[in-house]
Amino acid sequence: MATDIPSASSPRPSLRRFALLLVLVGAAMIPAVILRIEGWRPNPLLDTFVFGAAILAAGFLLSWGAEAAEKRISAGLIVAIVALITVLPEYAVDFYYAYSAGANPGSNYVHYAAANMTGANRLLVGLAWPLLVLLHWRRTRDRAIELRPANRTEILFLLLPSIYAFAIVAKGRISPIDTIVLIALFGVYMWRASRKETGADADDDDDDDDDEPGPAAALMLLSPLRQWLAMGALTIVAAAIILVSAEPFAESMIDSGRLLGFDEFLLIQWLAPLASEAPAVVVAALFVLSGRAASGLATMMSDKINQWTLLVGMLPLAVSLGAGHLTSLPLDTL
Repeated sequence: MATDIPSASSPRPSLRRFALLLVLVGAAMIPAVILRIEGWRPNPLLDTFVFGAAILAAGFLLSWGAEAAEKRISAGLIVAIVALITVLPEYAVDFYYAYSAGANPGSNYVHYAAANMTGANRLLVGLAWPLLVLLHWRRTRDRAIELRPANRTEILFLLLPSIYAFAIVAKGRISPIDTIVLIALFGVYMWRASRKETGADADDDDDDDDDEPGPAAALMLLSPLRQWLAMGALTIVAAAIILVSAEPFAESMIDSGRLLGFDEFLLIQWLAPLASEAPAVVVAALFVLSGRAASGLATMMSDKINQWTLLVGMLPLAVSLGAGHLTSLPLDTL
C-alpha cells in the first residue's frame, strides 16, 4: 500500500544482536533447568514464574527457528512439522493435563485441559487478532487488514472445524472419532497450504518476502549449512526446555491458584496461553509493524487452525494414554 513504510526502514539483520537475544533467552531458561535437575520447588508462585518464563523463552527460540525454516522449506510434510513445532509449548501443557485426566479419572485435570484449550482460543481471537488490526491502524491509518486471495485456504479451514465443533459440543466430549476427523482436516490443510506457490496464489507482498521482520533475519547471513545447523539447534534446545518445564509449570499454576484463593480453572485459562502463545503473537506483530499486515494475520490464522484441528484432535489420544485404554475427553459446563 502507498502508506506502508519501506522495508528498508527496518533494522538491518545483525548476528551480534541475535547472539545477545540468545543470551537473554538462555538466562530465562537456566533457572528452570536448575530447579528441574535439583527437584526443588521453592514456592508455587515462584515456580510458575520460573517455568513459565522458560516456556516463553523456548517459544521464542521455536518461532525464530521456524521463521527461518520457512525461507528454505516448502514441502508439505516439512511444513506440517514446522507448524507443529511452533505450537509445541501449548501442546505440551495441554497434553500433560489431558494425560493426567486419563490417569486420574474424576479429577479436575479434565477441566484444566479444557481451560488451557479454550483460553488459547480466547487469547488468539479475542486479543491477538484485534491487536494486529490496532497496530496496522496506528501504522497506516487503515481501519482493516485486507485479506488476499491466497487467504482462501486459511478461511476455509477455519470454517470447517468451527462448524464441526458444534457436533463436539452437542456430544459433550472429544472422542477418538473426532481425532480422526480433525487430524484429517489438518492434513488436508497442510497439503493445500504446501501447494501455494508464486503465480496463481502469489500476492503483491512477495517481493518483500526476503526481508524477515524478526530476529530470524540474522540467520539469513549464514551459509545454508550453518542455517540448518542453527535452526536444528534452536529447535532441539527449545523442545527440551519445554518438555522438562511443562509438568512443573502446569502443576505450579494449580498450586498457585489454591494458594492465592483463585479459581484454578480461570488461572490456567488465562495464564498458560500467555506463556505458550506470546512468541507467535510477537512474530505476527512484527510482520504488521514491518508493513506486512496480511502476512501477520495469516500467521495467526494458521496458528488458530493448528489449535482447532491438530491440538483438539490429539487430546483424546493423550487421555487414552493416561487411562491405558481408548477413551474420550469429557466436556462440561465449566
